[in-house]
Amino acid sequence: MADPRNVLITGGYRGIGLSVAQAFVRAGDNVIVVDRAGEPPAGMLGASCDVTDTASVDAAFTEAEEKLGGPIEVLVANAGITHDTLILRMSEDDWSSVIDTNLTGSFRLAKRAAKGMLRLRRGRIIFISSVVGLLGSAGQVNYAASKSGLVGLARSLARELGSRSIT
Repeated sequence: MADPRNVLITGGYRGIGLSVAQAFVRAGDNVIVVDRAGEPPAGMLGASCDVTDTASVDAAFTEAEEKLGGPIEVLVANAGITHDTLILRMSEDDWSSVIDTNLTGSFRLAKRAAKGMLRLRRGRIIFISSVVGLLGSAGQVNYAASKSGLVGLARSLARELGSRSIT
C-alpha cells in the first residue's frame, strides 16, 4: 500500500463530500473535512472554512496541515450552493453568491493548495462539477455558469501545474 496522503475535502460533512471523504479514509489516507458550520462527521477530523473568504480558506489549510502533520496533497473542492430561479427573477445576489461560492471559492482553494503541492512537487486538485455545467438547465444560469467555469479552471490549472506533477 502507498503512503497515506493528506486530503482536504470541502463540503465534507454530508452528501457527495462525505461519501468522497469516506472513500479516502477506506483507502488509508489522512482526511480532514471542512464546512462552514457544525461538527464534523463522527470519527473524522474537521475544520471550519468559508470558501467565500480568503482568510478563512488560509486558516482552514493551516489548521489542516497542523492536524495532519504536513501539507495537503489532495484537495477535493466540493463545497457548493444553489439559488435556482429563472433569469428574469434572479437577483444580482443570487448570481454573485453562487459564482463566489462555487467558482471563486474553488479558485481560492486551489491557489492555497498549490503552495504546498509545489513544494512537494506533486498533488491532486479535484473539482466537483455537474452535468448542468455542460448541458445547462432552466432556472440555473448561475449554477451552470459556475460549474462550467470549473471545467475551464481545471483544464488551465493542469496546463499550468501539470509539469510539476500536480494534476
